[in-house]
Amino acid sequence: MKFNRSRLYVLAAVALVATALCRPGVATAAAGIDQAAGTSGVQPAAGSCTGWSSNSTPPPTVKVLRTATGVVQTVDFMAYTKVVMAAEFNKTWPIETLRAGAIAVKEYAWYYTIHYRGGTKNGACYDVQDNSNDQVYQPGSRTPSASQITAVESTWNESILRGGVIFLTGYRPGSSTTCGADKDKYHLMQLSARGCGLLGYSAEYILNLYYTSITFQGGPVPPGAPTGVSAVAFDTSAQVSWSAPLADGGREITGYAVTSNPGGKTCTTTGSLTCAVSGLTNLTPYTFTVTASNRAGTGPASGPSAAVTPAVLPGSTYRSITPVRLLDTRSGNGSSGKIAANTPRTFQIAGRDVIPAGATAVTGNLTVTDQTNGWAVYLGPDPIQAPISSTINFVKGSTTANAVTVALSAKGSLSATYMASGGNTTHLVFDVTGFFVADMNGETFHPLAPARIVDSRTTLGLAHKLTANAPATFHVWLHGGVPGNATAVTGNLTAVNATSSWAVYLGPQPISKPSTSTVNFARGQVRANNVTVALSDTGTLSATYMASKGNTTDLVFDVTGFYTDDLSGSAYVPIVPVRLLDSRIGNGFAGSLLANSPRTFQVTGRACIPPTATAVSGIVTVTNPTSTWAVFIGPEPEASPKESTLNFVKGDTRANGLTVQVSPTGSLSATYMSTGSNTAHLVLDVTGYFQPATR
Repeated sequence: MKFNRSRLYVLAAVALVATALCRPGVATAAAGIDQAAGTSGVQPAAGSCTGWSSNSTPPPTVKVLRTATGVVQTVDFMAYTKVVMAAEFNKTWPIETLRAGAIAVKEYAWYYTIHYRGGTKNGACYDVQDNSNDQVYQPGSRTPSASQITAVESTWNESILRGGVIFLTGYRPGSSTTCGADKDKYHLMQLSARGCGLLGYSAEYILNLYYTSITFQGGPVPPGAPTGVSAVAFDTSAQVSWSAPLADGGREITGYAVTSNPGGKTCTTTGSLTCAVSGLTNLTPYTFTVTASNRAGTGPASGPSAAVTPAVLPGSTYRSITPVRLLDTRSGNGSSGKIAANTPRTFQIAGRDVIPAGATAVTGNLTVTDQTNGWAVYLGPDPIQAPISSTINFVKGSTTANAVTVALSAKGSLSATYMASGGNTTHLVFDVTGFFVADMNGETFHPLAPARIVDSRTTLGLAHKLTANAPATFHVWLHGGVPGNATAVTGNLTAVNATSSWAVYLGPQPISKPSTSTVNFARGQVRANNVTVALSDTGTLSATYMASKGNTTDLVFDVTGFYTDDLSGSAYVPIVPVRLLDSRIGNGFAGSLLANSPRTFQVTGRACIPPTATAVSGIVTVTNPTSTWAVFIGPEPEASPKESTLNFVKGDTRANGLTVQVSPTGSLSATYMSTGSNTAHLVLDVTGYFQPATR
């Protein structure tokens, strides 16, 4: 019984398929299904026509019955497959659909070179006919296009097996254009497979979808299982980390999926080796497994992590200190010698100077200098060779600083990775301004809506510009919402109109020649840096412009919160950095920021950030701004904010640390401070959160 062509005529009439989509005859396809499924069916003698028996290498030729003449031709097998592709799969379809079709076309004929059906004509045996009983082979009128040729050649060494052998790969037009909607386990349904290609699925994914119980041979396969899965429990959530599979299957890994047991709660990433599973039940033990996927499909699950139990975490309290330098690779302090690109460098923090062995996190200022190429540095608790988030961005030759609040490793160390092309190097400096300890005996944090308390341009807080090497002191207590018992503050320090390059130092005491710096800049730059800084006993801060004699700069300081030496505020819970905003890919919100149009995004209830969080710490990065100026981030949307979080120039990729209050609903809002229709993209990596302190 031959294949019913009525469906083809309908398809052609609506121009869904430009060629006569000829398929195996129903009787032939059914026989192939029986053999593949292991049901009753007569297995023909192998290789009795072509003499081919290999299930690993395609035959060099195929014998084709030319039905119009009754002649049996011996045809080069690759040339045959290309001509059939020209008749069976529309050249305008997505290339991955064509690649899947090329494998199906090739293996249909390959199957019959091994499994001879006894076909003869005029005394000559043949493997396939040149019409819709088998495959349309019309070399005189069907010329394969470049896309069809590419599909065949790119998959020639790739095949699919069932039960370890080549099987009959039937294919039909199908009844739907929705990817996978009409799959039947034995046929590639062409129209819905086209839908899969339009969605960006790979040939391997498509074949896995339509043919069941298959393995790939000679081409990409799903990746192996991730290894080293571990988890850290938080309030109703857990942060899960893992290592990449030893084998990626021959194609770049496109994503990971984490699953909890019990409950089946999940989180996914597109390449990061960590993500947070939310919606867990406190005081219930959980383990986690991870799978990796590439364009060939999803690999096996990892082994389970050790069990962890979510619970409300008490957090850590803060100890503010006078800044102390704990890393300077130029002098061998903490680590010696320049850091090579993509080679993590680990250095000890806890147990050095005044930092106790039990410290859980630190605040400080990270400075990059003498770098041989631009890009970024990542700073975090664990060594990561290829991090997906950055701490500080810079250009070649620029000395750039960025403030951080960052978790320490279990051993009390930090690791830095210079993200650049191979062979490049940089020096790093890290000044610690305070530390957190997991007890309720220190200082707790009170977030504030950003408030400007110093602007020397308008004589706010300071009556004049800073003169080089002459400390200038200003009051913080009772300004911008900071009370008279505050021990430290968080905020954003900005240098403006500097007549010479170098740095400004900010600290509790006036120092004419400080050994640490807070913000670095070039002449004329507007450069901001986040700070967490101890106050003097009288509630003041002092700033020093570190430059040659006679130079001046303006200074701006916006306060964003304060610490008190009691439990009236919030304790800190450090986490492995997690990306909660990337407007480039629709994480947090989709699309670039339009000038002066606030965009709001949710923070609490996502990743490991609980609904009780009052503020978060993190790194904010702007990229691709179409004009120079600034971005503001705060708890409420402001179309015309008076304060700024991050300053930059047109086309820059620039990062800054922040500690910022979240709104009562747990959201943040961002505003691009610019003119007209200018736009910018924004990224936010959260490094920890604050929650009400409890004993």
